[in-house]
Amino acid sequence: MSSAPLNIAQAADLVDKSIQNIWLKSAGKPNEQYKKYFNFRTSTDLYEKDSGLSGLGEANFVEENAVITSDVPVQTYGKSYEQEMVATIISFTYKMWKFGIKKRDLTNVVSDLRNADLRVRERLCAERLDNGFETISYTHQNANGTSRVISIAGGDGLGAFDDDHTREDGGTNMNNIVYDGTTYNLAFDYAGVKAALRTASLFVDPRGNPYIAKLDTLVVKTGSNNYFKAMEILGAIKKGTIPESTDNDGAGVPAFKIIQLDYLDNAAYWYMFDSSRMSDRQGFQFVESEAPIVDPVNIVYSTKEIQTSAHSLFDLGHNDVARMWVGSLGDKSNPTS
Repeated sequence: MSSAPLNIAQAADLVDKSIQNIWLKSAGKPNEQYKKYFNFRTSTDLYEKDSGLSGLGEANFVEENAVITSDVPVQTYGKSYEQEMVATIISFTYKMWKFGIKKRDLTNVVSDLRNADLRVRERLCAERLDNGFETISYTHQNANGTSRVISIAGGDGLGAFDDDHTREDGGTNMNNIVYDGTTYNLAFDYAGVKAALRTASLFVDPRGNPYIAKLDTLVVKTGSNNYFKAMEILGAIKKGTIPESTDNDGAGVPAFKIIQLDYLDNAAYWYMFDSSRMSDRQGFQFVESEAPIVDPVNIVYSTKEIQTSAHSLFDLGHNDVARMWVGSLGDKSNPTS
């Protein structure tokens, strides 16, 4: 995209007196959802790293006068974060600013700079879900036509959703792809919800102790079939009946909250998580060192060009997602390995 300032030839209507109304047509401020499923925290450091220490396993029987078996914690996985800047700039020729933007009272176009920052936050967070299945990187497409490869490996070196999450003590790998014991990646329906709860019931801590997640929040694409199906299932649950059934028995799953994401690309994908575990310790992390800021107006003295920009600094990542989230591609496909 060109970095040249907006000039009169490019937007002649703004100085055309025969046109009475000129409207700013923008999507405006996005529906901010990322803080509902990413743990948001602030930082003053360029680099951050978190790690941890496990608890213990189980006590053992001790025969009379025998030596008690010792137990020691294990170090848990670490995750590093490095602050990155996102920014955008808007510029006008002096004549366009004076006779077009200011005269038409369109100076609020500058406020859309902050909205541009908020939009990329929503997209980047949703992309962690879209690209989170059995992969550790993806290519993000910038609005200016360039691209950037983004690493999305968690503390265990894997993507957010995998059937091979390694355990810190070397025990059996963990799975957080929706699985009913026979089929992976179930479509979203009543059977899918039950499979999600089953998957979460098998979560363990770093020493293999049961660490069952209480899935209480569903994440789907805005306006998708999954969203409408979720509303139908919730309606049946609230009436005390089995979803998608004419039986008179009660529902076998609890009610849940729904988060609709405008920036989630894949309508078939769906996710559930335990919101009580969303903290600095585990889950998806959004680490911000500088909130979106609209910078002061700059005048280029040599041309009188008017410039203003906005920027912010943050990083995204995840650690221990496998102990609080489940996800499904919705296509009944098997994991790749």
